[in-house]
Amino acid sequence: MSTRLLDHIDDPKDLKNLTHRELAQVAQEARDTIISVITQRGGHLASNLGVVELTLALHRVFDSPIDSIVWDTTNQTYTHKLVTGRRDEFQNIRLEGGQSGFGEPMESPHDTLCAGHAGTGLSIAMGIAEGTMNRKIDSWTVAVVGDGAMTSGSSFEALNNIVHLNTEKLIIILNDNGMSISENIGFLTNWRKRVITHPEYAPMVERMRALSKKVPTGELMYRLVKRFSTGLEGIIVPTMFWTEMGFQYLGPVDGHDFKQLEETLLQAKNSSGSVPLVHVVTHKGHGYEPAEDDPVRFHQPSSPLGDTSGAPTYSHVFAQTLGSLMREDESVVGISAAMLEGTGLAEVQEEFPNRVFDVGIAEQHAVSMAAGMASTGLNPFVSIYSTFLQRAFDQVLHDVCLQNLPVTLIVDRAGIVGEDGKTHHGAFDLSYLRCLPNAVVAAPMDENELQHLVYTAYKHRGPFAIRIARGAAIGTPLSDELKELPLGRGSVIREGRDVVIFGLGKTAVAALEASEKLADYGIACGVVNPVFVKPLDIDLLTQAAQSTGRIVTVEENVLAGGFGSAVLEALAEAGLDHIPVHRIGMPDAFVEHGTAAAQRQRLHLDAQGIVEQVLEAFFPDAVPSQPDKASR
Repeated sequence: MSTRLLDHIDDPKDLKNLTHRELAQVAQEARDTIISVITQRGGHLASNLGVVELTLALHRVFDSPIDSIVWDTTNQTYTHKLVTGRRDEFQNIRLEGGQSGFGEPMESPHDTLCAGHAGTGLSIAMGIAEGTMNRKIDSWTVAVVGDGAMTSGSSFEALNNIVHLNTEKLIIILNDNGMSISENIGFLTNWRKRVITHPEYAPMVERMRALSKKVPTGELMYRLVKRFSTGLEGIIVPTMFWTEMGFQYLGPVDGHDFKQLEETLLQAKNSSGSVPLVHVVTHKGHGYEPAEDDPVRFHQPSSPLGDTSGAPTYSHVFAQTLGSLMREDESVVGISAAMLEGTGLAEVQEEFPNRVFDVGIAEQHAVSMAAGMASTGLNPFVSIYSTFLQRAFDQVLHDVCLQNLPVTLIVDRAGIVGEDGKTHHGAFDLSYLRCLPNAVVAAPMDENELQHLVYTAYKHRGPFAIRIARGAAIGTPLSDELKELPLGRGSVIREGRDVVIFGLGKTAVAALEASEKLADYGIACGVVNPVFVKPLDIDLLTQAAQSTGRIVTVEENVLAGGFGSAVLEALAEAGLDHIPVHRIGMPDAFVEHGTAAAQRQRLHLDAQGIVEQVLEAFFPDAVPSQPDKASR
C-alpha cells in the first residue's frame, strides 16, 4: 500500500480531515509529482508550484463542484487536477488522449471552464455567481486571479461591474506573485517597487527584527517582519486601492501558510457588505530552486518532445532582424503584450530599453498604441501570439487598417502549436486578417524569407501582417543583406504538369516532400510558395490552374475564410471556377492537445497526409512504381 498521502486523495473531501502536518505532506507530494511530470512532458511549471498550498486550502474551505472555483488562467490547475480524481492520469498531461494542460469541464465537473487567455476569470466568475443567485442555488463562486491578469483591461471592466452590482456569494482571490509570464508592469507594480526601494524600508525591517528579539511576543513579531519583508507594499497599496474601489480587502496572506489561508478564506465566507477580496502573496516556482531563481524561464519549459533540429526559432530570427533595423533607424520600435521572452524581444529590449515596450496582458492596448506611434512617423512592430491577437481584432480593424497606418503585426505561434492545444492554436488569423481592407498578409516558407518579409514590412507604408510558426525554422541559411520582396508575388519551387500544390508558409516544406513522394506514383506535382495571402499572386495562380487543371492548397488555418478560400475566390473572379481545387487545412472544430507532429499527421498536414489527400482527390487509381518506398 502506498505511503504517499496524495495517493489516497481521490476527491477534495478527502482533504478536509487532514491535519496541517498531513496537508503539508500532500503539498510536497503534489509538488514533487508536478516537477517530475512537467520536466519530462513540458508545461506550465513555475505558476503551478506557486499555488499548491492555495489550491489545497481552497478545496478544504469550499465544496467543489457545488462551489465553483474559477481560475484565471487555467494553466495553474495541476494541483487541482491531482486532488479531483485525475491523479493517476496526470503523467499523460498534454499528450494526445491525455489530460489537458488547462482546465477542461469534459474531464471533470470540478473544472468550471477551459480558459487559456488571462483576464477572463473575473467576468466568468461574476456571471456564474449572478447565475446561481438567479436560479436560487446556494453555492459560492471563487475567482482566483493572478496579479498578471490585472494588467488586462477586461479584468478592470469586470471589477467595476462587480462593485456596482455587489455580487453575492462571490469571493476574489488575488494571487500576488509579482509575475505574469514576463515580469509584471503597471502602476500597482511600480507602487510596490517604490515602497520596497524607499531608503527607510530596509532600516525599518531591521529595527523590527531587532525589536522582535527583545519582547515576549518575539516570534509573532518576527513573523510580522517576514510579512513586511515579502509584502509591506501589500499592506499599504491594496488596503487603500481595493477599499477605495469598493471591495472588502483581506490580507496580505502568506500563500504558503495553511493556517493563514484557511482562516482568511473562512473570514471571507463570513463577511458581509462588500465583495471580499483576499490578497494572497505567493512565490512563483515555490519549492523548486531552479524555478524560484528563474520563474520566467520556468513558466513554461520547452517540451522535450518538441523539435530538436538545432535551427533557430522563427521568433528569434524575427527579433534578430528587428534589432538590425533598429540599429539603422531610430523610428523602429517593438511592442509585445507580456510575451517579451516568447517573441524573442527580451534580448532586443536589453539593447534598446527605450524602444521595446511590454504593455502587459493588454493586446488591444498594444495595437492601438502602435497605431498612435505610427501616426507620428514611427515604425512599430507588434509581436503577439496568434491566439492572443484575436482579442485585438477591433483595434487591428479600426485603429490600424481603417487609418491605413504602417503597423506591422508579427503573428507568432500561427498554426499548430502542439501540447497547449485548443486554447492556443493559431487557427483563425488568416480568416480574420484577410478580410480587412488595406492589410497585407504574408507567411514565409523559411527563416531567410522571414527576414526579407520583415524588411519588406518596414519599407511598406501600410498595415502588414506576417504569420510565423511556433518553434524551430527549417535551417535555411540567412542572406547577409536584407531585400524588399515584391508585394503579391509568389514563387515556383518545383515544376509539375499534373497538379500544383500551393503550400502556405511552413507547409510548403511538407508540400515539397509530398511532391517527391507523388513522383513514385508517376505524378508530376508542382509546388508553389505563395508567400502572400493578400494580395494574392493572381498571375501565378491562373497560370498553374490553366497548365495543370488541378490545384491543391495547404494551410495551417481553418478552411473557412482562409488561404484556400482566397484561391477559390480568385479563380472564380478570373472565370476559372471550373478548375477543381482541393483544400487541406484545419477543420471546423477545436483541435485538441498532443504533439505538433501527431496533430499534423492526424489533420493530413504532413507530407504523407498531403500525398493521401492528393491521391484521393485527383488520382484514386494511381499506384506506386515501388510500393514499399511509396508507403514510407
